[in-house]
Amino acid sequence: MESGEKKRHSTSNVSAMSNNLEKPSNQKRSPRRKTIQNHKQVPLLLNLNEIKSNSYVLSLDLLSKKYDYYETPKFSNKAIGPIKSYSYNTYQGLYRDYNEDKISINSLLKKPANSKLKTWPKISYFAIFDGHGGETCSEFLEENFLKYLTENKNFPYDIKQSLIEAFEKAENEFFKIFCKNSEQVSDYSGSCALVAIIFDNKIYLANIGDSRAIMSINGGTKVKQLTLDHKPNNIKEFERAIKNGSKVYLDDNDDLDRDVSKIEFIKDKKMLEKIIEKKGKSEDDDEEKIFRVYPSDLAVMRTIGDIRAKKKEYGGIPGTIINTPEIFIYDINCNDDFIVMGCDGIFDDLSNQEICSAVWKVLKNRGSEKNYDIHELSMEACDIVIKYSLEKKSTDNLSCIIIGLEGIENFLKNSQIKRKLNNSIKNNK
Repeated sequence: MESGEKKRHSTSNVSAMSNNLEKPSNQKRSPRRKTIQNHKQVPLLLNLNEIKSNSYVLSLDLLSKKYDYYETPKFSNKAIGPIKSYSYNTYQGLYRDYNEDKISINSLLKKPANSKLKTWPKISYFAIFDGHGGETCSEFLEENFLKYLTENKNFPYDIKQSLIEAFEKAENEFFKIFCKNSEQVSDYSGSCALVAIIFDNKIYLANIGDSRAIMSINGGTKVKQLTLDHKPNNIKEFERAIKNGSKVYLDDNDDLDRDVSKIEFIKDKKMLEKIIEKKGKSEDDDEEKIFRVYPSDLAVMRTIGDIRAKKKEYGGIPGTIINTPEIFIYDINCNDDFIVMGCDGIFDDLSNQEICSAVWKVLKNRGSEKNYDIHELSMEACDIVIKYSLEKKSTDNLSCIIIGLEGIENFLKNSQIKRKLNNSIKNNK
């Protein structure tokens, strides 16, 4: 942990339904983080009932825990289309005195000045920008990405193409400001990005890096991973690195100024698969080791920024670390409960199932109480996810967005009906 006075965490510019928080200014290198493995090529659909959570750790008592500079999550106050509630928070974590994460939310986009549409549809925007090497890039995305998206000529006719082109423009503009030429580079930071657009009962998810979105379905009986992580041990990302002349290795040393000749690089797909299998079975320090790509030493394969990893004149290898988002599109159904968006700090120490279990812990216990409020429950759900990560001793910044859908609203209504029915039976005895 680096020394220095602790700074408060920051959230982003949001709509009138939410308030802004103050912003820190720090640019420090991220420490080692525990990672989970995700080398499968399709999102996962698993049975939540098969998961046995640690009841001692996963307790509502977590909600009362206090942490330095921790602020209460922000939350909505009304429903908008398929979004019945939402909440969000970002926190510097246990071991850092700075926060490179940014959250940006606009629950009801206004019609852009250049739009030719007579009637502007209801569109909601949620984003997590997980910065590294400083907060400059993530803060730039927080302040500018939505503008690049809504001003794109394809928006909202072709949201997928709009997202791709908006990220391309975002990086180009970032480099124009901070990396004018090889003698004028004022910032080397980068950022992952996870953006959700909810429009016309569809959700469009654009992912760059290792943040993740998951969904609880059918009253919590299923949890679906909606995005894929772009880590060097992802087979698709690994093969692109090798094809472009980069190398991947398993980092067992927190000092990146090591002797390169002593690094054991992963030669091919078969070697990578064997290492992944070994790590999955390991109970020793292998679990703590991180896959990185050389020569950038990044632990992610897609980012915005990171000029030293992308430009040849700075020592990078073009085509290895890319800014192209992977786009996932889903229909929102009546049995979809909620979506959890989180930075990798959330998912490094908690599984998809543990996170959904934490949310349901709040919904099932608080939701049966009299005069529940779906928005405040959403706030508590966000709170318990972050505090659950803290209980697991996550070493990273922590950012989480929870979006409540129709399934959660139906569950809470049924809980109230059952409560009233039980009270009626008791009173008539």
